[in-house]
Amino acid sequence: MRNTLLLLLMPLLVGCQTETQLKKLGEEELLERIVSGNMPEPESDSVTIQTTDGTVISLDSLKKLENIGQYAEDFYTGPNGNIWKVVVRKKTAADDAFMRKVARALQAETAPEVRQVDVDCGNIGPLLDEVLRSDQAMRQEGSSIDLQQDHRNLEVVVSLIEQCGMPTRQEVSAEQLSAIWLALQHAPPPWQSKYIPLLEKSAERGDIAWSIIALMKDRALMDEGKPQVYGTQILNGQLYELEAPAYVDQRRAEVGLGPLKTYLQRYGLTFDVEQKKR
Repeated sequence: MRNTLLLLLMPLLVGCQTETQLKKLGEEELLERIVSGNMPEPESDSVTIQTTDGTVISLDSLKKLENIGQYAEDFYTGPNGNIWKVVVRKKTAADDAFMRKVARALQAETAPEVRQVDVDCGNIGPLLDEVLRSDQAMRQEGSSIDLQQDHRNLEVVVSLIEQCGMPTRQEVSAEQLSAIWLALQHAPPPWQSKYIPLLEKSAERGDIAWSIIALMKDRALMDEGKPQVYGTQILNGQLYELEAPAYVDQRRAEVGLGPLKTYLQRYGLTFDVEQKKR
């Protein structure tokens, strides 16, 4: 994705710029340019590419650095708004977060519309049975994931919630209720964020486990480029950024999860932060 972004963000230089006229492109403007796709064709010879020490490098050299996976770029514009200079530097956690934000924005732009379907609020059990069956059938025995089926399940669950409200254990079984959070868990992250408050109310009633909320919250936070709370998310073979690591076991215990150190052992990861309580 880095290579694609670089090619999109290197338009023809118009006129002669000076260093004092340059402005670093901010994250929001960069994101807007990427998502809009309203970028001129690349003209590599008209853009200066350099390292942080001022060494000018070629586009081929930049691609080699990108392939290492440890470098990112800052983009500088002139008064006319065109990209004039690209500065290559060591990648940070913030860069990974930004790329996830880009991926999420692009996904939102291309995601199919979630249409509501008619739901019989007096007979939602069989509907949830089918959502659960289809969700689990393609996730067992190495079956391939059918994204269109996930989307259909999401449409059913969203329609049910919007038309009938979040069902309770008095209305459906625990297994049927699990179909709702499974469909949301396998949906694009914005849908998880939208319905987490309703799922929390279900957990408060004892209808679903708090550990489910923890998993969904961490995933939504990671997608938004924010630190996770419970330590359930692994990214690129490493524990994703964690809020207040010294208190994570206390937070995990509150939602019925065991110590993080034990959890991470299954992934071959270590966690040696001394734990405290508030």
